[in-house]
Amino acid sequence: MTTGFRQRLLQLHLCAGLTVGLVLLAIALSGAAMLFRPQLDPVVNRELFAVAGGAERATLDVVAAQALAAHPGSAPVRLRYWSAGDRPSVLRCANHDQIYVDPGTGRVLGMQNRYRGFFGRAEDIHRFLGLGPSVGKAIGGAAVLTFVFVILSGFVLWVPPAWRALRSALLPNLRLAGRARLLHAHKLVGGYAGLVVLFSALTGLPHAYDWYEHLVYRVAGSPPPEAPPVAAAPAAAERLPMAEWARRIEALSGPYHSAEVFFPKPGQSVVQAWYVTADAPHVHARSYVYLDAVTGEVLRHEPYATSSAGHKLYYWMLALHLGQAGGPGWQLVLLGGCLSVPVLAVTGLLSYLRRRRGHRPAA
Repeated sequence: MTTGFRQRLLQLHLCAGLTVGLVLLAIALSGAAMLFRPQLDPVVNRELFAVAGGAERATLDVVAAQALAAHPGSAPVRLRYWSAGDRPSVLRCANHDQIYVDPGTGRVLGMQNRYRGFFGRAEDIHRFLGLGPSVGKAIGGAAVLTFVFVILSGFVLWVPPAWRALRSALLPNLRLAGRARLLHAHKLVGGYAGLVVLFSALTGLPHAYDWYEHLVYRVAGSPPPEAPPVAAAPAAAERLPMAEWARRIEALSGPYHSAEVFFPKPGQSVVQAWYVTADAPHVHARSYVYLDAVTGEVLRHEPYATSSAGHKLYYWMLALHLGQAGGPGWQLVLLGGCLSVPVLAVTGLLSYLRRRRGHRPAA
């Protein structure tokens, strides 16, 4: 690498890092706060998870009716439920309110907006920076794309000029002082955590950009996901009960872990649903079902096991990004990656400021 190219790359690395630094800090720290959400949510929001348990299950119609009776005026969008009776069913509304219902008794446990509470606010910051989907998603996605360049350029700048210097680059050196210590700490943390942070950034981008999601399918050699089928609702036609929808979905799924049913859109007669089988490799291994809401006819069924490589890659990326595959060990690895971002930001910024101070001409 020539000295001129290295200097130009270093300048771009610094400018990009300084430009998106605060945004990345918000994304990284809010992501760290959400990593152990599956384990901690029942503790933090104890009242929303206080289900009675037991073998008896209320029908989905009862669950939805009880939720809407307790919170009139809500516009239901989808209902998520689990096969085990130890987790609440959740009715999600158009304004992101989530109504928690005991699946056994149908008792309403409470309501919390998806983006409120400790974990909800962390998700709002992580996905939208608290600025709303239209603005925050665009800013956050652009910042993560810039961060990918920062990480890759950092690796290029980090590579020692000779292999014999690699050992010193990977070991802490407590004898250094001043800017040399800051720069060494920056490179040391980046050398170890950079791959984890890069992986986290690349697996999070499909949820920010549609073009990136299609790129994931293309890389896997698969066509992009098909649009849901559309069918107009017949005039004065009466829909089947939700319990019948659930029965038909379960007939296709067999033993399942969880499922979610979307209410048909106004004027439409298509019920979209997904389920995760009990033996799925992770909790986001979704199989999709499309039913006619009036007749119960299966319009399309897309089991995860026979889905395209692009579909599987996309949901593996989602599960790994959220720390919901790989167990607690992988969650700890991701936590280390998230917490390395503030360290990289502080050491990089202080090193830059000391470098500027050192270049300042004498009075």
